Amino acid sequence: MAGSLYVAALLTGAATSVVVFISIGLALAGRRAGLARPRTLAVLVAAGLVAWLGASMALAESGLLEVWSAVPPRWPLLPLTALATFALLSRTQTFRRLLRAVPLWQPVALQTFRVAVELAFWRLHAEGLAPAQVTFEGRNFDALVGLTAPIMALGIAAGWVGPRVTIVWNICGLVLLLNAIGTVASSAPGMLHLDWPGESFTAIAGWPVVWVPALLAPTAIVLHLVSIRQSLPCGENGDAAL
Repeated sequence: MAGSLYVAALLTGAATSVVVFISIGLALAGRRAGLARPRTLAVLVAAGLVAWLGASMALAESGLLEVWSAVPPRWPLLPLTALATFALLSRTQTFRRLLRAVPLWQPVALQTFRVAVELAFWRLHAEGLAPAQVTFEGRNFDALVGLTAPIMALGIAAGWVGPRVTIVWNICGLVLLLNAIGTVASSAPGMLHLDWPGESFTAIAGWPVVWVPALLAPTAIVLHLVSIRQSLPCGENGDAAL
């Protein structure tokens, strides 16, 4: 296991929260959208997410992701697979119906889980398992998104945060997230590694940290894209897929 029980608790809690809240949100949105079996949809999505978490954990425990000389690097294939799956699902009519039914504040509120991820990275650094640049003591300021997400969600729900501010917040969140992803990727051993000071970030390919690239980071990207899509002038009509 990469990291202490404290790290495992933080990342397991973040992953569990994502699965639970996405499943409940889809069930409620499916009911509002008039889907025939919204609960079945939610159960299938939850099962798929849990299976993905289990598969990524198994890959991490097997050591296959830690072959740092592999070309292409193996662990980045996890987020790419997750994002490709979402891209395919986003082109379905069911997705478009759900997009219209999800309250605008919900994708923003769920971004709060990113605080737990940044606390886990900080703890890994304190334990000597992560370099400083992947934490908020270095170049990773992604915690700002998680800290401001509840305030933004409350403002959207109350009506004093409009679509333009929401889009700007999401774009800033994406910039911070991409900066964090680039810093992490270039801190791990392999062909993407840059000459950072300190130890290489090998923990990214071990459990439970592997759940960050496998599920949590892709989820953060998707939530930003969904929120931006909803905030665009045509977002309420759902005429186009993401």
